[in-house]
This record gives sequence, C-alpha cells and structure tokens, in this order.
Amino acid sequence: MSALIFTIVLGIIVLYLGFTKNKAILAPVAITGLGVSLILSIRDWGLGSKYFHDMIILDNFSIAFNISMIIITILIFLFGVDYYETMEFHVAEHYALMLFALTGAFLMTSFSNLIMLFLGIEILSIPLYVLAGGKKYSYRSNEASFKYFMLGSFATAIFLFGIALVYGASATFYLPEIKTYIAQFNGHLPPMLMVGLLFILIGVAFKIAAAPFHFWSPDVYEGAPTLVTAFMATVVKTAGFAAFYRLLGMGLLPLPPQLEKALWVMTGLTLLIGNLGALKQTNFKRLLAYSAISHSGFLMLAMLSQHDSSASVLLYYTFVYSLATVPLFIIFILMKRASDGLEDLTIFRGLYKAKPWVAVPAIVLLMSLAGIPPTSGFMAKYQVFVLSISQGILLTSIFAIVMAIIGVYYYFFVIREIFTDKQQPYPIIVSKINGALIIVCTVAVLFMGIFMWRLPI
Repeated sequence: MSALIFTIVLGIIVLYLGFTKNKAILAPVAITGLGVSLILSIRDWGLGSKYFHDMIILDNFSIAFNISMIIITILIFLFGVDYYETMEFHVAEHYALMLFALTGAFLMTSFSNLIMLFLGIEILSIPLYVLAGGKKYSYRSNEASFKYFMLGSFATAIFLFGIALVYGASATFYLPEIKTYIAQFNGHLPPMLMVGLLFILIGVAFKIAAAPFHFWSPDVYEGAPTLVTAFMATVVKTAGFAAFYRLLGMGLLPLPPQLEKALWVMTGLTLLIGNLGALKQTNFKRLLAYSAISHSGFLMLAMLSQHDSSASVLLYYTFVYSLATVPLFIIFILMKRASDGLEDLTIFRGLYKAKPWVAVPAIVLLMSLAGIPPTSGFMAKYQVFVLSISQGILLTSIFAIVMAIIGVYYYFFVIREIFTDKQQPYPIIVSKINGALIIVCTVAVLFMGIFMWRLPI
C-alpha cells in the first residue's frame, strides 16, 4: 500500500516540477521515485496485508505483478530521456499521467471488491485518454484519443451495468461472497446474474484488447505518441490480465458453462484476428497492435487453463513480452527519425548495414515476440501450451500452435527489411543510453529464455 501512495505523491511532485520548465530534472526524479516504489513493493512481499475492509489485498500475486509493472515503467522512462528531449510535449504532464495510470494498475492487481476494480480501471484509463492525444497537432493522435475515450466510455458503462446487476442479484460487491453465491446455483444462474457477469467480463476484455472488443487497439496504437503506445502495450496489458485472472479466481471460477464457452470463443477469435490481421499490416505500430491482440489470445489460454501455475505463467509471459516490446518501439522511433517521419515497415531497411549492433538486438527481440528459441518468448509460449495440454484442452491448444506458426511469418517481414541494403535519407542516431538499454533488454530476453523459465509469485 505504501508503494501505491508513494507513486501518487510522486506523480503530483513531478507535475509541480513542470512549472520549473526544466525538462532535465523530470526523468531523474520520476525514475528515482519509481525505484523507491519498487523497494516498498518488495518490502511488502509475504505480508498479505489487507486495507479498507478487505477491499484491497496485497498478496504475493498482486505484489509480483506490481513489481513487474514498475520495472517496465522505469524502462519506459529511461528510454524517454532521449525521446522527450526532441518532442514539444508538456513533458511533466506525460510523466505524471503515466504515474497516475500506474497507480490504477496497482489497484487492478490487488482488488477483492468490484468497486475497487472499477476505480482501478478508471484511474488507469482516464490518464491514457489524455496521453493518447498528446500530439495535439496530429490528426491521428486526436483521432486515437477520441476513439479510445468514446469506446472506453461505452466499455465502462457496460462494466458498471454488469456490477449493478451482480449487486442486485447477490447484494454484495466482494468477490469471495459473489463466488459463494454463484456456487449455490450449480451452473444454472438466474438471467440477471448471468447478464451481469457477462457485462463485467466484456468490460475487462476491452482493456486487454480481446476480440471482438479489440477494434480500438490498432488505431490508438498508431495515433498515440510512441512511448504512450509502449506503455499501453505493456503495463496496461499486464494490469488487465492480472485483473482478469483475479476476477476469475476470486469470484467466478468455476465458470458457468455458458460463460466458459463464451470465453473460449473469445480466445479463439483473439488468436485468429490478431494473427491474420497482422499479416496485412504495412505500418509497424499497427503490426505490433495486432501482435498484441494475438498475445492476448495466448494469455487467455493460460488463464482459462485453471491450473495452479497459471498465475506464474501469466506473470512470466507478460514480463518477457514487455521486455521485448518496449525496446522495439524505441528502435522504431530511431528508424522513424532516420526516414523523415515514415512509419511503414520499409523504415527498417538498411539497419543491419548501418547499425549492425542495433539490428541484431532488433532481430532477437522480434524472434522473442514470434516465440522462436532460445528467447524467453519461446519459453513463455511453450509454458502456455504445456499448461493447456496438461489440462486436456487439446483442440484449442492445437489451434493456438497453428496461430503461433502463422505469427512467425509477419515478424519476418520486418527482419527481411532489416537486411535490405537500401539506406535511409538521414543517419540513424542512437544515444548512449538508448543503445545500452536496447542491449540490456536483449541480453535479458536471451538470459530468461535459457536460464530463467519462471518468476516467483
């Protein structure tokens, strides 16, 4: 709890530091503060603290996901040191809004009450609506912000309606009590409760960009400032799946047959639409958006396997996915600058010839997203398949494996361009801090794929 409170205070401090008009102090303060939040989170490990009449439970599950999200946010801020120097944003607001969004993510991992889940989702979402429109003179950024806000508002309304229906049926917001109430019906739920639970699941599915509630994702990823896109693709997805898993585990499992079938259909659609949609993309950010949708499908497969190690697999998968995704967005920024602002896949042409020490990490990171050994992305998908097959989910597992094979194909579109000899109009300039971070992330992706196959939880 101290990490959550400290992160809120840190956001306020960074916001006020914006009045100094000194960009240089913002990143060090934000990064140092997140380091303190990380230490505070580690200190809470194993305590199992409860707050606000058990509405928040800081167990090892929530702390593990919080630590993961703090590390990824620190990584994004470190990359942002160079990024924000060349941008005309109100930088203090960007850092502060991301910190506020992170506090919402903390609530999404530690709730035991539906009202607290709603607050977490809203505290996460509202800053992102603003951040998505951070490039205020860009039509696509304004479109991304408007579309994200409108669709997010509808998802929130559906989610709230679901909470109201569940409360009307069960007279409680607490997940353990809802679980007990559901159990007495032996899978034959009254219509009011069934519709309420379905609406709640739809609201959470929107946050993880699960099909058919994914339509916002490609346009918002494309239009938002790139570091904001990286934050949405990593921290927001991690928080969404932690909330989804906690919602199912504490309140809804075992699922009624109708809802279970609906979630399996959603998983299949997410895998199919994510991978087939990525095949026809020429814009790199849209490609990563559809890639993120497909990864949501694999994560849903792990989550719905209902195994004791599902939480550990979810944590490992989301962390290594984030570790590969963030530096890829930074490499994209570097290539966009060198290609006079283009965003299609051709901007990667000539990277191996011009900067082989950047090209090789880019290839490794793409291989990790594709799930090719010996990267950690391969181990993450391997664990998902082992988990689902061990639970007897054969048909969906085979379908997911086929989708994973298709997924390899579109990542090689980018790798092919990297080895093309054509030069970009401008030199590829890589700052020392960005170069070091790209290499560190690449080494970490390989190390976790070879030596570290699980994360403690």
